[in-house]
Amino acid sequence: MEAMDIQAVESKLSDVTVTAIPMSGKSTHKDLSISGNSHATISTVPASSPSSVGKDKDNGMSNACLMAVSWNNKCKWETGYSADSVEWCPVEQYRHALVCGTYQLDKSDQETKDADQPKQKRLGRIYLFLLHEITTEISPIQTIDTAGVLDMKWCHHTIQEHPVLAVVTSEGFIQLYQLLDDSGTLKLELWLEDAIGGNVLALSVDWSTNKTSNDQPCLVVSDSSGGVTVMRVVATTLEKIGFWQSHSFEAWIAAFNYWNPNVFYSGGDDCIFKSYDVRVPDVPATTDRSHGAGVTAIRSHVTVEHQLLTGSYDEKVRLWDTRSLKRCVTETDVNGGVWRLKWSPSNSDVVLAACMYGGFRILRAEDTIEVVCEYLEHESIAYGADWKFDAPIVATCSFYDCFMHIGEIVL
Repeated sequence: MEAMDIQAVESKLSDVTVTAIPMSGKSTHKDLSISGNSHATISTVPASSPSSVGKDKDNGMSNACLMAVSWNNKCKWETGYSADSVEWCPVEQYRHALVCGTYQLDKSDQETKDADQPKQKRLGRIYLFLLHEITTEISPIQTIDTAGVLDMKWCHHTIQEHPVLAVVTSEGFIQLYQLLDDSGTLKLELWLEDAIGGNVLALSVDWSTNKTSNDQPCLVVSDSSGGVTVMRVVATTLEKIGFWQSHSFEAWIAAFNYWNPNVFYSGGDDCIFKSYDVRVPDVPATTDRSHGAGVTAIRSHVTVEHQLLTGSYDEKVRLWDTRSLKRCVTETDVNGGVWRLKWSPSNSDVVLAACMYGGFRILRAEDTIEVVCEYLEHESIAYGADWKFDAPIVATCSFYDCFMHIGEIVL
C-alpha cells in the first residue's frame, strides 16, 4: 500500500471500517438492531430460516427440525469507546478472565500536516474483567490505554508459565500481554511488541496452537495493505517467519489450520479466500473466488478435523472441508454481514456468529448450516463475540452504542 492510500483507509475507519461495511459497495445490510421491536430481539427460529425478522417461516420443516435454544441476557456494561472485540481466556485456571477491546478516532485532535491531510489520533482501550460468577453488575479490574484495538486472541496454553493475550492495533503493531498475578491480583502487562510494517493497520490475529501446545507458537496477522505476516515467539522476541502479499485490498482476516499449523488462511476485501503453507513462500496453495463480497471471518474447528468456517459481507456462512477447497460443503444466509465466527467449546456443531447489522446468531453446523437463535438487543453493529470455555456463557459487543453484553445460552 502506498503512503497516500492509508488516508483512504483512515477515512473508511472514521465512518465504517472496523464498522465492517464493504469498502467498494459490494454488499448492503439491513439494520435490524434499531427497529424498536424489542420483543423480537431474542428468538428461536426454524432451522432452515436465516432470521425471524421479515422472513417467511412457513418453510415446510417439521417441529422435529427445531433446536430449542434461548439466549438470556444477564448484564451489560458501557465501554466508553466503540467496542469491537471480546475474548474469554481459554487457559483452565483463568477462564474467568475476559477482555474487551475498543477503537475510536479522536476527533478532537485536528492537527494537520497540510490542509488536505488531516491527521487523527486513533485511540483504544483494553478492559480486563474477572467474572467468577455472572451477576447483573460488572466492572473491569484494569484498563489499558493503547492504540485502536482491531482484534485480540488469547493463546490456548501458557507461554513461560503465563497466559498470553495477542492484540493488533491501528498503528500496525502486534502486542503480547502476559496475565500476571500481582500479590493476589491478576493484571495484564505488556511483554512483547513489534511492528507488522510501515503505514498499515493490523486487522486480525490468530495463534497456531489452539489445538496443540508449543513452546514457540506462531501468530498470523493480516493488515490493511492486503498483507499477511507470520511470526514466532522465540524466548523474549517475535521472529518474523514470512510475509505474503495475499490481497489487493484489506486482508480482513487470517487464521491457522489448528490441525496443521503449517497451513493458514486469509480473506480479503477483494472477495478472495486463500490458503497457504508457510513452507512454500509466496504462492497460495488454493484460491477461491466464490464469496460474493469481502471475506471477513475464518475459523478452523479444534475438535472436528477438516472442518472450517468462513464468513463474508455477502451475509453467508460457509462450511468447508479443508481436504478440498474447490467449493464449500454447504452455506446459509444469516441476514447480516459476518464479522466473527466462534465454534462452541462444549458443543462441536454449535457456532456463535457476529453478523454486523444483523445482530448475533447461534448456528448449528453439521451437514448443513442452520440458524437456530438470534440476539438483537445490541443497538449497533455486532462485532465482537466469544464463548466462555467452562460454561454456556457468551460475551458480545457492538460498535457505536459502546456496549458489552454477557448472556447465557441454553440449548
